[in-house]
Amino acid sequence: MTLARRNFNKLALQFLLASAIPPTIAACQRSHSDTIAPQTLFSKAVTSKVNELVPEPGLEIDLLIPTFLGNDRRNFYGRGIPKHLKVLDKFPLGTGKTKVGSTWKTWSGAGWTGQPTLTRDREKLYLTIGSYDHHLRKIDLDTNELVWKYQFDDVLKGTATIYIDPTATEDNRIVILQGSRLGNKNSVSTSKPIPSLRAISFRTGREIWKLNIKKTASYSRDNDSSPLDLGNGLLFNAGENSIGYFLNSSTKAISEKSGFLQPEIVSEVQLYEEGDRSRQGGNLVTESSPARLGDRLYIASGSGHIYGISLTDRQIVWDFFTGSDLDGTVAISDDGKLFCSVEKQYISGSGGILKLDPTQDPQAAIEWFLPTGNANLKSWKGGVIGSVALNDRYRSGEEFPPLFATNALDGYFYLGSQHTVTGEKVKSFSGKGEYDTPLILYKQKIGASISTPIFTEGNRAIAAGYNGVYLFEFTWEKSNPGDRQAAVNSRGEFYRLKVEQIAAFKPGVSFEATPIVWNDRVYLCGRDGWLYTLG
Repeated sequence: MTLARRNFNKLALQFLLASAIPPTIAACQRSHSDTIAPQTLFSKAVTSKVNELVPEPGLEIDLLIPTFLGNDRRNFYGRGIPKHLKVLDKFPLGTGKTKVGSTWKTWSGAGWTGQPTLTRDREKLYLTIGSYDHHLRKIDLDTNELVWKYQFDDVLKGTATIYIDPTATEDNRIVILQGSRLGNKNSVSTSKPIPSLRAISFRTGREIWKLNIKKTASYSRDNDSSPLDLGNGLLFNAGENSIGYFLNSSTKAISEKSGFLQPEIVSEVQLYEEGDRSRQGGNLVTESSPARLGDRLYIASGSGHIYGISLTDRQIVWDFFTGSDLDGTVAISDDGKLFCSVEKQYISGSGGILKLDPTQDPQAAIEWFLPTGNANLKSWKGGVIGSVALNDRYRSGEEFPPLFATNALDGYFYLGSQHTVTGEKVKSFSGKGEYDTPLILYKQKIGASISTPIFTEGNRAIAAGYNGVYLFEFTWEKSNPGDRQAAVNSRGEFYRLKVEQIAAFKPGVSFEATPIVWNDRVYLCGRDGWLYTLG
């Protein structure tokens, strides 16, 4: 059978009841065209309970793309098959000022990470996006018109996270968590609170609470990270002060402190070590978003660590040290491996991409390393600033090998095999030792980029950067074990990948944000002040 929306939601909730995955994530995990026989998976009692809990059409809430890179494994980018990159519509995001050090900057549109979220509420679709003009906006997807906007004290860089608070009133049932820079009138060294993370009502656009990003050894009190709803009444957010906050998700738990409403902080975890301060000074900034694998969170910190945090103890239990600044968010594959980007800073070797096995001790966790070229762009020297995309949610057949993709500062879009290595060794990012390196199946010069590419249905991928936006289509051809350019699948079968660039959008606009796709359309923010609809 083909799943209708209501049946799809029932099955999603069945899965939730069976595995206790947080409700904000599950709705976007499965394609509408999947087929499942529920009676073979769940008892009649569970199915009956699902019938009671799934709302009737007109009342339901679908968190379709509720956070940066779509879900708690950071590997979902939307649904649809984009065929072109023509401009179908534009929405103005405006221009704002921010202070970087002692210098005032004027920025337009939205930048890194700048990915819209997508929500269906009462049968209507809405985007939310934060922009450089200091506003968070809710936009009607069908009409491309503003529903409301909320003003922050500074530019907004990171992507929102949306979750459902079952304890709240109807108006506040859907909550948006959005971070910003510290505020144009604020100083990092001030003793007063700096509320760089805020909770906003999705339905009304009114403020619910603000979180103080307190002063630490980090030289930033911004909030670029996209939080996660962990379920069981908990949220997790990482501030650029390199503190991970476990927060009570109930809006009923807020209380007034320092003159404004704040959430309950259940516990905190520090995302740097004392030794990092002597090596990097105050550059201990955590800009990435947490990813979840079972009972652990994984997060990359600018202090040079990729941390594993136990959700049971709410403490760090795994620490992979790179020594480099880390900006990108960890992406987690279906087989539980971590794909991590490494910037070239504070290290003698190259930046690039690491694949790690978190079931191993950190010293033995590296499965492969992809070095990327050096560059001189702004203050960056090379490596990867964005994150890694995985095609686990978009493989047209299980027989086809899983892929990864990334954009690098060296100007290349890389498309490679998650599993197949070349048999050659490359030097470590630290300059000491050697590691296996993955088979790169396609590599194209697109210009420098800090945006994260995305996969879509129809065996397609989209990459954006400082030189425009590119749409690629790829097909698989059966090959043989002797083919050095063929990737192997889980059955030991070999496939060669053929890639074609089928469209490009080069308006002379810089793109730092990450796109989403929905109903065959691409939504992407530019640095020229506009949110583009392409298709």
